[in-house]
Amino acid sequence: MKEDKFIGVILIIFSVFMYTQTLDFPAAVFGTMGAGFFPKILFTLLALSGVALTIGGWIRDRKQAKAMDGRQKASGTESWKKFKASLKDHSLVIISFFFVFGYILFMEYFGYMIATLLFMLTLMWFLAPKGHKGIPLIIIVSCAVTFIIYFSFQELLQIFLPEGILF
Repeated sequence: MKEDKFIGVILIIFSVFMYTQTLDFPAAVFGTMGAGFFPKILFTLLALSGVALTIGGWIRDRKQAKAMDGRQKASGTESWKKFKASLKDHSLVIISFFFVFGYILFMEYFGYMIATLLFMLTLMWFLAPKGHKGIPLIIIVSCAVTFIIYFSFQELLQIFLPEGILF
């Protein structure tokens, strides 16, 4: 599918850019891993996922093209309708990307604790089924995960998380 190839290429470009940003992270002070170790692993895995998505989309497109050789190719309006339907199907993913970018911006100003808590609360609320009465569960999970990650990095791994400019 063309959408898979497009999103896969975007993931690869984003991962390479972010990986290069981790090269400027300071070396380890207390441990051997350093501040860039974990992000490098994540962005490598994200880039590999983008490669897999792109290759899978390319293979599916080739199979569909072979299957359509005997049939009439889709017209421009049909392609536009398919594109609009695909956007509608993937709208939650697209909006989630905007949440992630907002999270990155918030982290710089508000620090890890506040930005992560706000990010998790809003994203979980947004993705929860409509009419779902699990807001107390969303609050509990968001607080618990934020604290567990903070404690794990600060105390166990001795990796300091951003504190933010405003606080």
